Amino acid sequence: MQKQVNANGKVCIVTGSNSGIGKATARGLAELGATVVMACRNQAQGVAVRDQLIAQTGNPAVDLLLCDLAAQPSIRCFVDDFRRKYSRLDVLINNAANFDLSLKKPALTEDGVEMIFATNHLGPFLMTNLLLETLKASAPARIINVASKGLLTFPFLNIEFDNLNGEKKFSATHAYYHSKLAQVMFTYDLAQRLDGSGVAVNCIRVTNVKLDTGRYEYVPKLLRAMYAVKRSLAITPEAMAKTYIYLATSPEVGGVTGKYYDENRREVRSSGRSYDARVWERLWQVSAQLTHLT
Repeated sequence: MQKQVNANGKVCIVTGSNSGIGKATARGLAELGATVVMACRNQAQGVAVRDQLIAQTGNPAVDLLLCDLAAQPSIRCFVDDFRRKYSRLDVLINNAANFDLSLKKPALTEDGVEMIFATNHLGPFLMTNLLLETLKASAPARIINVASKGLLTFPFLNIEFDNLNGEKKFSATHAYYHSKLAQVMFTYDLAQRLDGSGVAVNCIRVTNVKLDTGRYEYVPKLLRAMYAVKRSLAITPEAMAKTYIYLATSPEVGGVTGKYYDENRREVRSSGRSYDARVWERLWQVSAQLTHLT
């Protein structure tokens, strides 16, 4: 069992914290006394949740900064705004994700990148890199990326460098798991790059969680029925958030990096192909090009 920790003085960013697991994580960190910076794209929803979390936790240090993970200019503005307000960053949780089942063909962002890959991989890649110096200066610090247990159904999936925009084939489900595989590889690669820096990087394999039923509004009736059954067997966002909070705060994993954890806080292995360092390197180079990082 995790020992109770005190996160007073810690500054934590949680992306996508206006609902679901992100909201539950933000609340848990605020309850531990952390300064929580909510990174959300919808101002009205973000303000409402921020005020709710302050009232529920009694912690006034819950802040909101707008950020759309699908838009690189928005990410750069968020980082500039964060740096103006805060001099340190102890925990970065890249939680926000897009799994828009209504997409039947690729939708490109303003940066010319397929929407799901842009939000779920390139957004976290860019934000993390732009905040690395602040994280290093605040060491010991932690980065948490998020993947999905659903990757178990795609054991032979690899990074499709010739299909990043869905040029050859596209489905929202395939694009989602492709982007989540990229996050797993990004975690392993970044952990090696940050070796000795005092910044730990780990990834969470999110299981079946009770999420907003509005996500399934556009799928066929039969699939909606299947998702309803799946949802009835799912854990709550609060239960899943316990692993997020554990990796963000527990002294037990303070020096652990480059690992993959399940909903029970156990270290697990990802697919065999996810450990290919040659693919990590190419993914990094392509991601840097697409986000205009030197």
